[in-house]
Amino acid sequence: MNPKDQISAARLWAAYSYPYLASALFALRVVPDEKVDQIAGDEYFRVYINYDSASDWPVDVLGVELIHQVGHLLRGHASRAREIELRTSDLYRWVDAMDAELNDDLLDGHALPKGSASPEELGLPESLFGEEYFYRGTTRTATQRDCGSSAHGNPRPWDQPPPRQRKDGVTAEEKELIRQRVASDALAHHRNHGSTPAGMLRWANSLLTPQVDWRSELGAKLRQGIAEITGAVDYSYQRPNRRQSVASRVILPNLRAPAPEVSIVLDTSASMNEELLADALSEIDGLLSTGGVRFESVRVFTCDSEAGFPQKVRKASDIQLIGGGGTDLSQGILAAVQTRPSPDLLLVVTDGGTLWPESPPRRTRTVAVLVGEDPPNTPDWLERIVVKESVNRNRDWAAK
Repeated sequence: MNPKDQISAARLWAAYSYPYLASALFALRVVPDEKVDQIAGDEYFRVYINYDSASDWPVDVLGVELIHQVGHLLRGHASRAREIELRTSDLYRWVDAMDAELNDDLLDGHALPKGSASPEELGLPESLFGEEYFYRGTTRTATQRDCGSSAHGNPRPWDQPPPRQRKDGVTAEEKELIRQRVASDALAHHRNHGSTPAGMLRWANSLLTPQVDWRSELGAKLRQGIAEITGAVDYSYQRPNRRQSVASRVILPNLRAPAPEVSIVLDTSASMNEELLADALSEIDGLLSTGGVRFESVRVFTCDSEAGFPQKVRKASDIQLIGGGGTDLSQGILAAVQTRPSPDLLLVVTDGGTLWPESPPRRTRTVAVLVGEDPPNTPDWLERIVVKESVNRNRDWAAK
């Protein structure tokens, strides 16, 4: 069997055995490379294979290796290593720990990837998180396996540059969509067949189950902004004072609390994650309502590289998502602040991959609601909330 047919057969075997992983398996790009010992991956869904070393592998053995690489990518092992600031000296021990986390989920009768660690070898029970195996497990000395930067984020000699085209690899935005799809398929498979492995099921639930941390932070920001505006009470002659009847010829002013002007600039570029976007908008809708601001009185500006017309809708689902091109939210921010009356509070909902104004808008409090994992840095003048649905488990174990 030639290498191309061998890869195709292994991919089909893996997708048949683990159907909930099919979206990720068929997203893999296989790259021949003699610098690799046998097989390794990077963070862009590229798997590097030394065909001279792997030419005699049975289809199921190669299929398990593809499943293993997919596991590193879906579970974010590289980003988790960066989060605990993994030292190079601990790299192989980290790979062993992540391998043990993944090997829990192999079906009975399927052999472990060549040279990978099992929970038993690390002296711990099954069904633990990788960080638990890393901090509490024993160290293997006889065998060292390097699964590539997909497992630890440390660049390897065979890694190609980040992809510029879809055929060269999977971008960060596409990777997040694949993770969401696989998590959804894993839960559906469990509902229909009841056979999704426990570790995979736990990961899928943690990815798709809404968390409350960012909602609490967002609620606090919005309540604070609204309170600052409505608390600026002043006298007004627009409505009669209820004590006017006791006055003679003197017209008494009435106390008036201004209604806050709120605008939303909504990133509709091609990179946006629509599921997180919908969650963020729904949450903003509810929080504004509790603060006395109805969504229908909020101006919404869609923006990719150009700002759309201001929309006033009754609920978040009524917004027309116009866009899909590049991203320059400075145009949307400019359009929002130039509209009269100018907003007191401006919310910018985006994944962060955009140009920003060099200075803050005058007399407008601006909050960036950033959707997705690891958004880029934002200007110092900008308040930011990160909408991140996946459970952050790593800091707890790093502290132990």
